[in-house]
Amino acid sequence: MSSNIQLLHVESRSNQPAMLRLSRSPFFKMGSRYMLLCFFLLVSFPAYCQTNIDSDREKEFLKLFDKEVQNRAFAIRSMSGIAEKAEKEGDKIFYDSWVEFETFLQKKYKPFADKHGLSQEARGTAKAQAFFGELASDILPKRKFYKSMLNQTKAYLEKLKKLPGYADEEDVEFAHFVVAQEAVQIKAIEFRIKGKNQEAADLFADFINNNK
Repeated sequence: MSSNIQLLHVESRSNQPAMLRLSRSPFFKMGSRYMLLCFFLLVSFPAYCQTNIDSDREKEFLKLFDKEVQNRAFAIRSMSGIAEKAEKEGDKIFYDSWVEFETFLQKKYKPFADKHGLSQEARGTAKAQAFFGELASDILPKRKFYKSMLNQTKAYLEKLKKLPGYADEEDVEFAHFVVAQEAVQIKAIEFRIKGKNQEAADLFADFINNNK
């Protein structure tokens, strides 16, 4: 009788579903933990990567925007200095309108510069650029000076075009504005080279009126 009971017990174990027996195996439990870990990594890794991408984008935005803020600090110092020395009517029209343009940009940039903790005060590099910019306008032939300014502004615009791609949703519209104002400068310089000072002044004025 005892042997019959043992036989039935063995048979009952052998008849258990394979998955049930496997689930009780220590190897299965280890495998389950490993699968859970893999699942957790698969779920969390994209979020981790996205966080890093967002952080890198923010750093690139701040780096490029800080450069632009300092560029504007250089420009308003340089153009103000040149405007003060302008004697010819055409020169006064052109440079006075550019100073007004830069003054407008300072106001537009301020909320975003403050938001990102960037000072609009000219640092050493911007001050040096302003000094040498004024000096170049004094000693270089006018056409050569503006051609050089035009080429530099065009090259800088290509770098500045990356700004909207680095910006978050709150800053992207402003970033496009930053790119647009640089493009306006290129057109204004082109007018200046052609001797069309009033057209350049009107271009600056229109941009200001359309973006108040």
